[in-house]
Amino acid sequence: MVKFYLGKQRHIQEMKKPKQTLITKLFGVLCGLIALFHLGSAGANQVIHVAVASNFLSTLKQLKSEFEQAYNKEILVSSGSTGKLFAQISHGAPYDIFLSADDVRPQQLQSLGLTHQNKAFTYAYGKLVVFHPNMTSSQFSVGELTNKDVEHIAIANPKLAPYGLAAKNWLLDKGIWPAISRKIVMGENINQAMQYVKSGNAQIAIVALSMVQQEPISGFTELDANDYQPIRQQGVLLTNKPIAEEFVDFLSSKAAQSIIDQHGYGIP
Repeated sequence: MVKFYLGKQRHIQEMKKPKQTLITKLFGVLCGLIALFHLGSAGANQVIHVAVASNFLSTLKQLKSEFEQAYNKEILVSSGSTGKLFAQISHGAPYDIFLSADDVRPQQLQSLGLTHQNKAFTYAYGKLVVFHPNMTSSQFSVGELTNKDVEHIAIANPKLAPYGLAAKNWLLDKGIWPAISRKIVMGENINQAMQYVKSGNAQIAIVALSMVQQEPISGFTELDANDYQPIRQQGVLLTNKPIAEEFVDFLSSKAAQSIIDQHGYGIP
């Protein structure tokens, strides 16, 4: 009876061994998955996704390069009209920072409870220019906009783009909007408005100074800043990532502000 019992006990122990091995393997796989998750999370914390208004895209590209070299971290960029990006964020787009071309949408996002720290920051002041490649600055005057040879004038859609709204308001203040409204062609953003002129579909565009400074263009006239409402470009944090806060701090550094100034913006 004793021998039988011992044999049965040994048999039971042997039966348990495969189960213990399977459990050990499963535990090892689980630990591996957890490790991969943490590595992925750590990697994700080294990357931020910035949504930026079209006018500031080329400036952000240079800022991105400077930041990535200095901090050894990565910035992903999505660009579009301020209104379009605002709509995406309102519907849950996973951006970490929103760099708007106005001060309205960031504050609207705050009121919707979609921001972190609930504090918008001004990173630049925009400047308006009239782009007129077929004439020099000395030849241009406001009256040229009503000239019959100017068939189309391009601006960004005022409902989507703050620069488009500023352009329309400037034309209204000058009292010529009723006379030229039929000439107006609207792009989704100022990049598209600029392209209308480059492609010959419009003769003049009212866009951002930063747009004409990106390439060797001489046919433009900078408008007096007193003739239109200040274009205060604000940004807002959308998540609590430390790297996002680091990038916001970087925007106020001397190095970053020098880049912003060189690209045709006023410094806060």
